[in-house]
Amino acid sequence: MLEILVLAFGVTLLFASVTNMLHSLIRILVVQGLILFAVTLLKSTQLNWLSFGFIALETLIFKTILIPWFLSDTIRHNAIHREVEAYVSNFFSLALMSVIFLGSFALAIFSEQQSGKLFPLEFGIAFATIIKGLFIIIANKKLITHLMGYLIMENGIFLLSLAVGGDLPHIISLGISLDIMLSVLIAVLFIKRIKSTFDDADSPGHLRED
Repeated sequence: MLEILVLAFGVTLLFASVTNMLHSLIRILVVQGLILFAVTLLKSTQLNWLSFGFIALETLIFKTILIPWFLSDTIRHNAIHREVEAYVSNFFSLALMSVIFLGSFALAIFSEQQSGKLFPLEFGIAFATIIKGLFIIIANKKLITHLMGYLIMENGIFLLSLAVGGDLPHIISLGISLDIMLSVLIAVLFIKRIKSTFDDADSPGHLRED
């Protein structure tokens, strides 16, 4: 079951490579949050109500509900175009994602042989998620898309911590989520602020014409 969930998480990266819609990326973030919630529950060997509360707060409340809602509200409030507006084609993005997967799994197998304590499948997909998030930031024009790439990177870091450490210290994990939540709020306010100067929430450069 755990392997199926991790593979499903990897499939979301393929969908992120071929979608041109901002709302589709938000749905991908929601699905990733649900998968991380299930994976964390399965990997938690000693789960009490306090631990369950931390897991639910971080993955269900923050990753699956609040952050996607803030992103959707920002898109609607600023009338941001629905297209992602990437610098590269979907074919190139998908091909690069395949190369990232190959490189990540090669690194996972090598690391597992060296340490013997890793979960290669989780490590490989987690590392690929981090690289994918970085690629989304680099290869897209919109600031809101950059933020989504940053959130995908954070999901990869979360999964990587599970791959290398088993049970994640929930206090530290909650602190990470609070930082992410604060970053999202600041970014939303920033995007709303620049809307008064620029026609769209693209990278600065398209000044409003009088």
